Amino acid sequence: MAGTKMKRSMEVDTLRGIACMLLVFFHTVGATPAEGLKLPEGHWLGTFNDTLAYFRMPLFSFISGYVYAFRPYQGNAPGFIKGKVRRLLLPLLTVGTFYAIVQALTPGANASVNNWWLLHIQPVGHFWFLEALFVIFLVVILLEHLKALSTTAGFALVWGVSALLFALPDFTHLFGVRGALYLMPFFLAGLACKRFEIRGSVPRFLAAAALIASLAVVLLLPQYTKEQHAVSALVSLAIGVSAGVLLLRSGWQSRPLAYIGAYSFAIYLLHVFFTAGSRIFLHKMGVNDTYALLPPGVVAGILGPIVCAQIIGRNETLNLWLLGSTSKVKTAPMTRTEAAI
Repeated sequence: MAGTKMKRSMEVDTLRGIACMLLVFFHTVGATPAEGLKLPEGHWLGTFNDTLAYFRMPLFSFISGYVYAFRPYQGNAPGFIKGKVRRLLLPLLTVGTFYAIVQALTPGANASVNNWWLLHIQPVGHFWFLEALFVIFLVVILLEHLKALSTTAGFALVWGVSALLFALPDFTHLFGVRGALYLMPFFLAGLACKRFEIRGSVPRFLAAAALIASLAVVLLLPQYTKEQHAVSALVSLAIGVSAGVLLLRSGWQSRPLAYIGAYSFAIYLLHVFFTAGSRIFLHKMGVNDTYALLPPGVVAGILGPIVCAQIIGRNETLNLWLLGSTSKVKTAPMTRTEAAI
């Protein structure tokens, strides 16, 4: 339970890089036929994009839980909450609000805010994740205070409750509460991997078996999975948790992915400006082919935020208000120490 200072890990940053690639691909393609590349119903890219939902945000949340375990809550609730307000809610209010305004003013944008007086009470776009993660940290403070996460038995009980709440068919979306219920089991799974040192051949074998079995259900019985909510929830949990465990404990290191992962927070915040901007620009240039629009959108969604992070990081005020960070970006991001989000 003692907090340890976590230096940049190439393995963790590789996972972050994977999560970033999946997220940018998702928003480049679009969640529905009316968004992104506006693919027709049934297009293989749309189907593939939907399938990746089992991995995308669960992996982000799994990583957040794992990294939190290196610097867990130690009893100073005001200080802990202040840090999360700075890291999560400041960028939500600045970048998130700017995103909502740009969406409302830009021709060709996918959506706009309907009730401005409920801005961020009703989550805006992908920024629901910041709200959901903040809610998770508030819950974790209580759980840590009660020492409910200190023993394997207590942890298992808490995770079981989170899994039941995950399976609820509907819940309020206000301030990311529904998102918090969705992410919580994966966050706790990542936390458990560090706190209880879940590693070795047996956990990897069990995770691989669960992943293969769950993917088989998704691929062989897609309609049954969609129609049966309980089955869908179970499959989602199994895929998200098992994939996180396997990727983390594989020890896989990729320098290009790790470099991307070192900028994961900036990419998460800013990528939509560049994926949408790339698509709108290419449309104006007369480029409308799906396969010609996809690569530039993904590249722009990755490189654009990295460049922005380098520029923003040179100014302490901008770095704080836009990225929620108090440390300057260095030219060698693989060596710097960074707080978990």
